[in-house]
Amino acid sequence: MAEPQNSDPDRSVAAIAAALEQLTETLVVARVLVQSGAAIDLAGLDREVGDLCAEAIALPRAEGRDMATPLADLLAEIEQLERAMERHPRSA
Repeated sequence: MAEPQNSDPDRSVAAIAAALEQLTETLVVARVLVQSGAAIDLAGLDREVGDLCAEAIALPRAEGRDMATPLADLLAEIEQLERAMERHPRSA
């Protein structure tokens, strides 16, 4: 059963895009928490982002290009979270 999913690039793109969207939403929530003074735990974030990047890179070139905007959006959220954490240092 897993074989048809692996052979369908659209499913891979959809799965990666969904994971990117979910992670982006999580980062938005994390930023709001940091801005409100809450401490957050970023353990595993680098691994999760790295895994998503690796999955996008492994896609065929045309499908991989479709991931450029969602990956850029993710990077922007990470940068906003970093800035929020700098402004609220107790949230680390």
